[in-house]
Parts: sequence; structure tokens; C-alpha cells
Amino acid sequence: MQEPTNHGPDCQIAALSYLERGWSVIPIRAGGKIPLVPWQPFQDRRATPEEVETWYQRAPEAGVGIVTGPISALAVLDIDPRHGGDESLNEWQEHHGPLPPTLEAITGGGGTHLYFTTRAENLRNQVAVLPGVDLRARGGMVVAPPSLHRS
Repeated sequence: MQEPTNHGPDCQIAALSYLERGWSVIPIRAGGKIPLVPWQPFQDRRATPEEVETWYQRAPEAGVGIVTGPISALAVLDIDPRHGGDESLNEWQEHHGPLPPTLEAITGGGGTHLYFTTRAENLRNQVAVLPGVDLRARGGMVVAPPSLHRS
């Protein structure tokens, strides 16, 4: 099986666009979720456009990751339907009301990422906040479009 590749120029353009939005970005290995740089520093500072350009010159096939949490003012709900995420989210909304409209991305596993703006310092990355639903916040990151994942 051939390893999937990302479309480096598209991912570089996306990374620079995300950076302009104020989101902290990192390059990730093509076809996966593994950062190509030590990414912890980018939880506290955003890369410069020059750093982003250098990353993609060195690894033109790289995908793009977005560091979640206060640095990007983002929290992302990662909904995995294979583990009951759709049902969990629907049940939660029946009890608490609908989530506000937001940016949504399809994940490699057939799920979705729901992006929400927040500067909450105490909101941390957490697996299984509901069955099939993970929260990506401080200490987390997500693979972002147009990156491709093996799945």
C-alpha cells in the first residue's frame, strides 16, 4: 500500500492562513498525526511566517496541525462515530440545547472536528468527555484541512 501524501503547497498555504487567523500551527508527518517539530513551545507562542515557510521547504509533503488551547483561542470537539460520538453528542444536545453554529471539518476516521473559540485557561485536552467525543484544548492539537490521513 502506498503511503498517502499531503499536498505540501496547499498545506503550507493553509498553515499560513491559519496563522493569520491567530492560530498556532505546526507541520505534521504526511499521512499521520506526528508533529515534525517539537510542538510544545507552540502551545505558548505562534510560529512566524518565516518558520512556517522553512518547515514546508524542508518537508513539502507535510500536513498541518493546529495547536489548540489559549494560544489559538480554540477548543475542538473531536466526534468519532465509530465509538458512539454522534449518539453521545445528540443525547447531550437533547439535555443541554444545540451547540452554536461553528466551523466543522471531516476527519480521516469519518468523524468531525467542531471548532469553538475560547480563551479559557482551565480547559484542558481530555479524552472521552463523552463516549466517542474527545476535547482538544490546552495540551492538544488537531490535524487540519487540507491534510490527508492514512484512514
